Amino acid sequence: MIALALLVLAQAAPPPTRPPSADELVKKLDATAGLKEKDKPFEIAASLGRLYFGQGRYRDAQTFFKQAVDGADDARMLYLAQKKLAGTKPLPGAADVGCMPTPDATLVGLHDKAKALTAAKNAPGAVACLKAALAPVAELEVLLGHTQFLLHDAGAALFTYTRAIDTFESNADARYARAALTLDSFGDDVAALNRAKADFERFLADVPTSPRAPTAKRLLERTNAAIAAGGLSKLTITPEQVAAIAPATPNVQPPVLSKETMEAFQNAPRTPEMEQNFKKLISDAEEHLARGRFQDALNAYKQVMPYQPENARLRAGMAWTMIKLNRQPMADNVWRVATQNPDAVIELGDSLKAKGDGEGARAVWQRLKDSVPSAASRLEGKL
Repeated sequence: MIALALLVLAQAAPPPTRPPSADELVKKLDATAGLKEKDKPFEIAASLGRLYFGQGRYRDAQTFFKQAVDGADDARMLYLAQKKLAGTKPLPGAADVGCMPTPDATLVGLHDKAKALTAAKNAPGAVACLKAALAPVAELEVLLGHTQFLLHDAGAALFTYTRAIDTFESNADARYARAALTLDSFGDDVAALNRAKADFERFLADVPTSPRAPTAKRLLERTNAAIAAGGLSKLTITPEQVAAIAPATPNVQPPVLSKETMEAFQNAPRTPEMEQNFKKLISDAEEHLARGRFQDALNAYKQVMPYQPENARLRAGMAWTMIKLNRQPMADNVWRVATQNPDAVIELGDSLKAKGDGEGARAVWQRLKDSVPSAASRLEGKL
């Protein structure tokens, strides 16, 4: 990834004694004029997207992911056309038609070989070649969908996951993500729930030994229950099911996003810079809380929740944010989960007080005392 990004920068200076860190590289990239607008090969756009994704720069990551995916459209269209022509004919191996995806292979290079096979009326060979060419696209498309989800655009994420599945029906990651997104973002649409059910069932049939299979089974049970009830919001929500809040859509109360669903977003690179960014987002969220900017706080928390659903400090802050936004009854459910770790709630109050919101800190501590009487001894001197 770093080598490809450095190629974009076209640095003529001798290589440094050590490779640049991701943070240093991003700073150099940010200073490169016209980087987003320049045409670039699939591999470079993909690497830039991964780099920014790892930094928590989701909007920038989306730009580069989309450039990479859009740049593969011609290969995708040729693949679908040749697949239709090949029908049920057995496919050769990619190596057998000269399309082995070696480390130095490029999408353009493999696409050119596929076009030659197409011209030679060798549809099965072209399909085999294009499958090898598009394999990185299949993975990247799932990351693009994740990025769109994190930017609170469930509709765009659903479209991206669907396009990935339309290209490769065997894309289990995209199918799982589409099912989970559909359940959580469109949970009161029974027709959508039935589509989610079909996706969960297909996922379990295709990859029954996947580490996600137990989670998929639980989510399938929840989907069936929601269908029977006439919608997800009509189900009884227990505190144990509350781990995060799905991206809000206009004029719609956001449904509960189970912590199991967050596993669909656990495949992203986890760098020290990314972890540092999560800490900053939580700090920024607490600053928003202290200043009364509750929606801004919620938006910051939601960027971290997919990756750290068990972070007690984050849960405490999100719970208080939901209370201040008067998102009932969900706020009470999230608060009950957060107060399972009273120390984290106390620390939230400490942070609010340190940021100048003494009144908010006292309100947090008083609600904790009322909710968890056993925590009263730890609140001495604060109220």
